[in-house]
Amino acid sequence: MEDLVVLQNPWWADPDAIYEDERVKKALSRKPRIGYRFEPANKVLIGPRQVGKTTYMKLSIANLIESGVSSRNILYFSCDLLRDYREMVSVVRSFLRSTKGPVYVFLDEVTFVEGWERSVKFLLDSPLASRMVLQVTGSTSAGLKRESFPGRDIKVEEFLPLDFKTVSLIFEPRLKNLKLPHELPKTGREFYENALELYPHLEVLSGALDFYLSSGGYPRSIYELLEGGITPETYEMIYNATILDVAKLGRSERIALSVVLGLLRRYGDRITLNSLAKELEIGSHVTVRDYLELFEGLFIGRNYFQVKLHDFVPMFRKERKFYFTDPLLIHTFKRLFGKGPETDRIIEGVVGEHLKRLYPTYFLSGSREVDFITPGFGVEVKWRNRVNPSDFPRVGIKEKILLSKDRLEFIEGKNLAIIPVPLFLFQLHSASSNLATVS
Repeated sequence: MEDLVVLQNPWWADPDAIYEDERVKKALSRKPRIGYRFEPANKVLIGPRQVGKTTYMKLSIANLIESGVSSRNILYFSCDLLRDYREMVSVVRSFLRSTKGPVYVFLDEVTFVEGWERSVKFLLDSPLASRMVLQVTGSTSAGLKRESFPGRDIKVEEFLPLDFKTVSLIFEPRLKNLKLPHELPKTGREFYENALELYPHLEVLSGALDFYLSSGGYPRSIYELLEGGITPETYEMIYNATILDVAKLGRSERIALSVVLGLLRRYGDRITLNSLAKELEIGSHVTVRDYLELFEGLFIGRNYFQVKLHDFVPMFRKERKFYFTDPLLIHTFKRLFGKGPETDRIIEGVVGEHLKRLYPTYFLSGSREVDFITPGFGVEVKWRNRVNPSDFPRVGIKEKILLSKDRLEFIEGKNLAIIPVPLFLFQLHSASSNLATVS
């Protein structure tokens, strides 16, 4: 084990060795460059594979060494080869005993280490914890709740594919200088006033949306598309990072693919567990429910439930919707099955994902359906050439936002903001993307 630790921390012998790390070299050589802000706080960073969590850790190590932290006081360890939490504790405890002063511990990909949460709790309760910053990454939130570490000084945060705004800044770096009147818009009017400032850039942002709908928010696919096209190897990587993780967790790859195919066929439609189970010839609706929950835990997609306006309590037994978390996942599955949703449905899912990262997000169903509803406003998506104010259902929602292809208008009498999709998405910059910077 000691040899493995030394092998993964070459900067102990030579601080400049961090710049020979392949991930660091690749990240620093790219233009525009994705960087990451490092906060010296205990964190569990949970997100899908291949979104940049390891690169974040390696760049953070480089920045710490540049800032004057002794390279000997920084531990990185990839936990893929560890069997259980005892080995995790042993690695960190040996490191702590060999150092003095403040230390930084980065434990990468703990998902499949049995009982890893126990090791985090043990380390945080250790007398040595007062001089340690501990950051841990994993690729599934299944079974993990924000209260998994009660009374302990640690945050659980999502580390997700880059959002539309961040990808837009890579696509066109000059967009970085845009200043909007409302940093955190809360009403339809505030979203509209921000959109007025963005409107001169509608053509560029529409191009960025087309790009994002192909690249998604995965750094590898983004840079490949900038250079000409996404490679088959990247789609295979995404498949391995999603469906094969289902198998690693003891579930059936065949059933997982069957559920994915069923979701592609009815993408954006209201579905019931029973109807999906019957259509896919899966024995029980409970099996379908379990796989949908697992997909959510692995950040493959999200369930959207119905609510009533007066109480906002999700109705779990009613029809639901399911959208994948990133456009690249859709293209990966589409290549596999030869079929997938139309662009308007993909955009609907993109809007839902961006809302979900910021707000409790549901949908309203009844005689007239509203695509998405948050505690502050409702959103109806109409990706077509002509939209009318009447396209937003009359259902008693005060703050109304109707998303269009290119129409921008505020209808005073209806308190309705009509906003082009890219101008709306650009304003939804989520906390899970706030670690990423573009330079």
